[in-house]
Amino acid sequence: MTDRPSADEPTRVPAGPPFLVDLVADLHAGVLPDDIAAQLWPRVRADPEAMRIVAALDATRADLASAQATAEPPPPAVTAAIESTLAAIRADTGASGAAAPPVESIEDARDRQRDARRRRGMVIASIAAGIIAVLTLVIAVSTATMSSQGDTDRADDTTAPASTPAPSVEVQVGALLSVLGRDDAAFTGQNGPDRLQRCLSANGVAPRTPVVGSGRLTVGGGPAVVILLSTGVAGRFDALVVDPSCDTGTPATISRRTLGAAGPTG
Repeated sequence: MTDRPSADEPTRVPAGPPFLVDLVADLHAGVLPDDIAAQLWPRVRADPEAMRIVAALDATRADLASAQATAEPPPPAVTAAIESTLAAIRADTGASGAAAPPVESIEDARDRQRDARRRRGMVIASIAAGIIAVLTLVIAVSTATMSSQGDTDRADDTTAPASTPAPSVEVQVGALLSVLGRDDAAFTGQNGPDRLQRCLSANGVAPRTPVVGSGRLTVGGGPAVVILLSTGVAGRFDALVVDPSCDTGTPATISRRTLGAAGPTG
């Protein structure tokens, strides 16, 4: 998620726009300090691009709230990932719960309470992101089971123009969705704030398409970069997998597919 200042640094409100997707997601989830949120909301509401992200988050929350629970258990890999995450959270919570020293100044107490609130906000945001990813995965698996093989082929055939042939690699849905809410894309050679946009442009992605997650992944024994793009439909994402060499004139496309249930047709 977004970087947060330490306890002894003043919190700076990003001037924006544009606003990072992570920052808008934190603001929407209510994990930012109240004074920062009060200053940031008017700027976000005045930015059409940021409001599109807010609308997508609202739609995703409403879609997940109304989704019917499935009787089938999640895949073993998802269950193992959840258990691992919960174990890490319990360990982190236990480590941060040490008793305060006998003598503590008022300022130290305020700093400790502020750090505790910040840690709780980060834990809540991490759990929320994990729940969204798991529920989206269950919806995607259920949809794939009910759809015909022809529908699946049409969804998987969405590929961007590439100057070189892309290898045929099948990446599991759970691995693709694991980057949801992250901003960890890393490329070889020169990196910069516009490197991700140059890669997306090389793959024919519209310039204002919201990126809802990015990160590194091992595909076929080698490094790859996964980029999740918003489709404008709640719970439905465009997953682009590229080689870390992706840049202007080098799409380096490995695969591209649409994840999640289709939106309403009527």
